[in-house]
Amino acid sequence: MITSNEKEQIKDLITESEKRTSSEIVPMVITRSDDYPAAHFRGAIIVSFLFSLGLYFSPLSIINPIYFLWIQIPGLLAGYFLAEIHFFTRMLTTKQEIEHEVTQRAIEAFFHHGLHTTKKHNGVLIFISMLEHKIKIITDVGVKERVDQKIWDEIIVAFTEKVQGGNLVPALKDTITATADVLENYFPYEEGKDSRRNELKNDLILE
Repeated sequence: MITSNEKEQIKDLITESEKRTSSEIVPMVITRSDDYPAAHFRGAIIVSFLFSLGLYFSPLSIINPIYFLWIQIPGLLAGYFLAEIHFFTRMLTTKQEIEHEVTQRAIEAFFHHGLHTTKKHNGVLIFISMLEHKIKIITDVGVKERVDQKIWDEIIVAFTEKVQGGNLVPALKDTITATADVLENYFPYEEGKDSRRNELKNDLILE
């Protein structure tokens, strides 16, 4: 998904971006935010029903109704494992469930990777969940107090538009740069007051 060379490019970009601000920027890309068990059960029920329906309309002369029950067993298994495919997972999951799981996973990641521990409480997490095609920008309280949420929403919209063509890395780089531009206005690096020692690593987190 992201090559070692691209990871180094992103790391260098974060390093350069943080020279303009006292904030910490952490990008994170994960495969999925949840296993979505409900999608598996919905898939199992739907496919098992379709198997029975297919048997009913087949040219076979089925009299005993027990066969309509037996045919549901492979249908249940097929539907359950079909939901492992990202396209079907999204199709079998509601927008509300996706929004909830991605938001929850992003908040967990924010605390797990220590973005709440920065000295000025101005850490920013750029969180991308691939299965759901979602991006979240989670900020610490210091940033929340000064930066309007609409600014982050605009950056999210810009990322979404750029990534639709499948260009994840360029879209992520542009998002990091846009985030740094915002933070430079509100939390500029001040010589003598801010240490250039990183509080958090500049690596792209992949999970």
